[in-house]
Amino acid sequence: MKLSRLLRFLLAALILSPALHAQEEADLSQPLFVPFVSRLQGEIKNNLLRLSWTDSPDVRGPVYIYRSLEPFDDNLSPDSLGRPVEVPYGAESYIDELGDPGTYYYFVVASDTRGQHFVLPIPLNNSISVQISASPGGLAVSTGSPVSGGFPVPGEAAPVPGGSEPGISGLEAVTEGDGIIITFSAGMTGKKVVLYRSVQPIRQTMDLLGAVIVHNDAPSPLTDYPVPGIPYYYAAILEEDLTRGTAGIYPGKNATVNSVEVPAGQGRIGLAGPDRDIRAMPLPMISVTAAVPATDAFGETPVQAGLSAKAAKALEDVPVSRKQAVPEKQPRVFSRDVDDSPRGEDYALRAVVQGSFANRDWEACRDELKRYLSLPRSGESEARARFYLGQCYYFLGQFREGLFEFLSARPFYPEESPEWIQASLNALVSAGS
Repeated sequence: MKLSRLLRFLLAALILSPALHAQEEADLSQPLFVPFVSRLQGEIKNNLLRLSWTDSPDVRGPVYIYRSLEPFDDNLSPDSLGRPVEVPYGAESYIDELGDPGTYYYFVVASDTRGQHFVLPIPLNNSISVQISASPGGLAVSTGSPVSGGFPVPGEAAPVPGGSEPGISGLEAVTEGDGIIITFSAGMTGKKVVLYRSVQPIRQTMDLLGAVIVHNDAPSPLTDYPVPGIPYYYAAILEEDLTRGTAGIYPGKNATVNSVEVPAGQGRIGLAGPDRDIRAMPLPMISVTAAVPATDAFGETPVQAGLSAKAAKALEDVPVSRKQAVPEKQPRVFSRDVDDSPRGEDYALRAVVQGSFANRDWEACRDELKRYLSLPRSGESEARARFYLGQCYYFLGQFREGLFEFLSARPFYPEESPEWIQASLNALVSAGS
């Protein structure tokens, strides 16, 4: 009975299509419609369980996580499952805080943007069970029941179904100086060994897709020089197993269980390594149980509590930042533009300066200067006109436009332009641009 039910679930996961609800024969020419998450897996650390999965590419609504102390069967409806935890599409992970030892069952349900839930548990695909036992350090996965979905107990070799026994064993990676020394034992001499490196644990063959090949004919020992400050995992696979499609991942044998890292600042070429706040996985969710002891992450939302008197007083003492006022500027005119005997193109510019510019009619002056610049001018005359145009923009509050004009005038007026450039930048900062 159990075998037939499992086969039925797997078959439904592969060929389910909306057309199946309306007709007896599926149109095989249409692309498959698979409204389920896949590759549901779990990792245990202390009393925290991190669930991870791959979202369905066909439905993009929120994902709902159900937890139960009883197994999920195929006679389910959203109402019968209780209250779920809602996770947005794309997150692909959730951290749950476990309580007492026991067996926990998880079911991750995909939905579409219209709110339809696709409730069909598929073992080892969107539903798993986790058997937890007490240990001196908190909670741990029982040795007889590893987390379902392909994640082995740390330190144990758990072959991926379908993979052959590895030709590699005893893979170890040790940091030495500015490099990482990788050693392994190849059971078959004369076979090419492909060495992989990844920033994520390599627990199954699918994880090799996110890894990089360090060497396609790796000897043992081999020294790798990765970027310092980043934890790495390694796996060694026989090339012939890769080509035949029979490669398997066996943590502790042909894949490292623990990460290795070259300390930042000790790189071969002096790399300092990335900042320590760079994370490959999302930040963990806040522990609701720790924040509000009487609640459960799968229960009701805790009642909002006010700040304590001490916290409120501390907030009152925090100074409030205020925008600084922009220093007032005065219009700047060049002496040659107040000369009584201008000639040529200087005459037209002098008329604007002694007219609308002197009257501080900035809008009219802006339009006149733009018309003046619409005709070819000498470099110096154009720079002077742009200096005046920048002032028009500045006094109109159009600081960004004025900044570009002052930058254009700077090659001809390196002493006058910088103070206006700085004033424009300060005004932009003060305005929050």
